[in-house]
Amino acid sequence: MKFQETEAIELKRTLNKDFAKEVVGFLNTRNGIIYIGVDDDGDVIGINNVDKMMREIRDIIRDQILPTTEGLYEIGSLLYDDKTIITVKVKKGTKLYYIKKEGRSATGCFYRDGTSSVSMGEEEIEKRWTLSFTNEDLLKETPATYKPLTFRQLKIFYDEAGMNLNDDTFASNLGLITKDGQYNKIAELLSDKNHVGFIYARYNGKDKSSFSETVDFGNQCILTAVEKLMYRLEAENRGITQISSTTRTTKSLVDIDCLREAVYNALAHNDWLNGGTPSVYVYSDRVEIISYGGLPFGQTKENFFKGISKPRSEGFIRILRDLDFAERTGHGIPQIISKYGQEAFEITDAYILVTLPYDADVISMLDSDEHPEHPDEHPDEHPNEHPKFSNKSREESVIELIRLNPYITYDEIAVKLGTSVASVRRVFASLQKKGIISNRINQHDKWNLKD
Repeated sequence: MKFQETEAIELKRTLNKDFAKEVVGFLNTRNGIIYIGVDDDGDVIGINNVDKMMREIRDIIRDQILPTTEGLYEIGSLLYDDKTIITVKVKKGTKLYYIKKEGRSATGCFYRDGTSSVSMGEEEIEKRWTLSFTNEDLLKETPATYKPLTFRQLKIFYDEAGMNLNDDTFASNLGLITKDGQYNKIAELLSDKNHVGFIYARYNGKDKSSFSETVDFGNQCILTAVEKLMYRLEAENRGITQISSTTRTTKSLVDIDCLREAVYNALAHNDWLNGGTPSVYVYSDRVEIISYGGLPFGQTKENFFKGISKPRSEGFIRILRDLDFAERTGHGIPQIISKYGQEAFEITDAYILVTLPYDADVISMLDSDEHPEHPDEHPDEHPNEHPKFSNKSREESVIELIRLNPYITYDEIAVKLGTSVASVRRVFASLQKKGIISNRINQHDKWNLKD
């Protein structure tokens, strides 16, 4: 075998300062491979400290190139004439990639031209920068990489929402197929199995110095992952009840509706093609929710804060709205701002970070002996605080609440059971399908239970 540079092959005698440039060139142009340990004439020199160099390569790609290159490169090695060569396989990305310290400039942006990586001019940079964000729907038009895909969980979600999917047409009707007939990235996100993550991490203090636990709820239908994550967050959102002569007020560490909106927003607007894995970090004084990719192209901070939505993928957001994982009225972000202010949001080109600080009064009372977490007074008024609901299924709990109040709303049930409105709607859909409960015409009617 004789190594030779081509449009898709780059040879390097050793790792040098031009390596990042070559990676950027392939990311912006075509799939390619870089061989390290081979000189320009194709002669194999080999690499001695392979593990050390592979770590250095990984650090360069991860830390010196933007946007994130996760999933777009693979580092390996091969043995040739008893000499080890390092291989770096690079996939063409869907954004404009550049060297971080140089920014989106001629010294930071490169494309592959023949056997060389060439600097882009300002006009080319602007053109590629615009095109990389204005594709009609990159999630819809990018083929899935995980195979095979199945959709048992997705069909259950639609079934519980009262919408049956036709096995023969649902994929095309929901926009899960590219123009050339392949499953797309939306389909991959919603498949029963995939390589998509959603991270939960807990720390013992106010920073990451004392780690407690991490759970990846991913590698399954992303809707199932987020629902399981919310169950965890809702269960941990401890609260207190304050009682006066006329009122009874319940407060929690964080506003559960704001927390849910922040998580759902991370699900809907994360850049699933080029971003990182959305994550929830739980500290002793706050919860942080981070999604990657910054604001979608054409979205402004002003409109974002007003609740004017600019979805990154219309196809994906449509499905989330079908299943109540995305609100339609645009009140989610303003709701968070009304409770925590605009300072709750940190927005950069690379990510959106939402920080929800714990309620100081709740922390104080939970830490003291003056107010127990689960008061004994009038326990039946708050089933989510009473053990009689702890051993019941969701359906049994909903049925009991309806018997107590036939006019109860989804929101009221969600609060009492400490769960999401979307989960409550799915319970109702299941009960209606079983004939246990009949639907009501409007919200002022009562629920009718089958005896």
